[in-house]
Amino acid sequence: MNLSQDTEDRLHRGKRKILDSFGADPNVTGAGIGFRRRDGQWTEEPAVVVMVAKKRPAALVSNRRLLPRTVEVDGVPYEVDVIQAGPFTMGRVDDRVRTADVITGRMRPPRPGCSISNTLDGNTAGTLGLFVLDNKDGKVCLLSNNHVVGRMGLASPGEKIIQPGTYDGGTEATDVIATVKRMAPVPAGGSLDAAIAELVDQSGLSLEPALDRMPPPSADHPVVGLFTAGDTYGTGLITRMDKTLAALNVSLAVKDSNGKLVAAPAAAVVAPKAYTKIEKVGRTSGYSSSTITATGVESNILTPIGWILFTDLIATESFGSPGDSGSAVYVGGDGSTFVEPEEETPCPLLATVGNYYRLPLTEDNDLADDLRDDFLAQSLVGNLLIRLPYINQQAVVDRLKGKQATGSELSYASQYYTKYHDFMASVLADPNSTAVVTQEHLDDAGFVIYGLSQSVLTGEETTLALKLYQEALLPVLGMNRRQALAYMNRPDVYKIVYDAIAAVPSIETNGPIEMPR
Repeated sequence: MNLSQDTEDRLHRGKRKILDSFGADPNVTGAGIGFRRRDGQWTEEPAVVVMVAKKRPAALVSNRRLLPRTVEVDGVPYEVDVIQAGPFTMGRVDDRVRTADVITGRMRPPRPGCSISNTLDGNTAGTLGLFVLDNKDGKVCLLSNNHVVGRMGLASPGEKIIQPGTYDGGTEATDVIATVKRMAPVPAGGSLDAAIAELVDQSGLSLEPALDRMPPPSADHPVVGLFTAGDTYGTGLITRMDKTLAALNVSLAVKDSNGKLVAAPAAAVVAPKAYTKIEKVGRTSGYSSSTITATGVESNILTPIGWILFTDLIATESFGSPGDSGSAVYVGGDGSTFVEPEEETPCPLLATVGNYYRLPLTEDNDLADDLRDDFLAQSLVGNLLIRLPYINQQAVVDRLKGKQATGSELSYASQYYTKYHDFMASVLADPNSTAVVTQEHLDDAGFVIYGLSQSVLTGEETTLALKLYQEALLPVLGMNRRQALAYMNRPDVYKIVYDAIAAVPSIETNGPIEMPR
């Protein structure tokens, strides 16, 4: 599948329209162009590919934040394909990251895919991408990411690069293989994360990638980019190789028929195309192969020097891990030798509320899922209560951002968390639980509402909470789990709750839950 130049141009304009309208939404982590996928299968429909940190059903997204299904350019509608990906970070291995011991040893001669680091960059390690020839003086240099070799632009020429990297046991005394030479600039809106370091031993190298799973670069095995950043879902962002070589004024190194290092033919470097199978060898995840899911990607990336906007990147899935940064990415492979993603990022709402009250709520993701799936989802009122946190999540995050509960609030929050955590877990675990709602439970709920009214809720929200407490919560006194579910499934109770919530302007509902006929 190929996109015509005219279609690419229109998709880029469509991407711009989407980012101009929705790019400020914290849930939108990037956008590019490619082809639409439906039910996991590729189609030939051109699409703007929009990345979101958390993908939800439309009913659980605020109408203000709901991405359109299509975007129109010059009167032509193009599909908008929303995928879960990001936020992205430049992931060197450091002492906070556990990794598999894949390509971490000392390797002489050094080979693409092995572990390297800058000696002034702390306890880290990234990946040696490949070898290049400096067009200025013909010297052989290694190529990797700027954030691996050049300390994200902070390095000075001559700084030492060791193999293996410091994290993997390398030392300046015995393992120096190169010195920093040049770095591509990293301005906001740039597209490059690359640097070169001149080899100390100009003949001490091998072009064969580590692990012997794929051949060196050639016209038959062209290079497309450098693995640059990733997320916890396994999505990776790649810097384009054609732009990288031009910016650093270097040529890809290959061997001629006599074994001499020479500049590679032009066909050994290609521009990216969506739906192309790609492969790499990296320090942490070893060999992997996936597919290009989008090109022309624009995304903010967390770098060692802060958040920076990058443009014209390549996106792929299940391709790399922290420490693979700098890996050369080639056209090839089966497209399905995947890297398992890390654990999913915690719910932003739990993280925000947990930080505000200093409670370990992100550790309760499973409990929150049980509450949603095994209890709330079984009733009309429960389904409404499921929807509201998702729709209003960003409003809560914005309201609590940078704030901290008072000392007394922290004390009460800890007290009630300890009192009810295990009780809730036991009731949720037993559909036939005989535990009932007591007057003490209701009194505690009333006290919590009072506390929230002092610092978190608006006046209208406080009035709403008190109204629901009186009209909807007090009647559950003495009910067990099954009785409470039956009560919450009554249309008259649902109407009381929905009408009261819908009357408060600061809370979005996206309309009522469809009532059973």
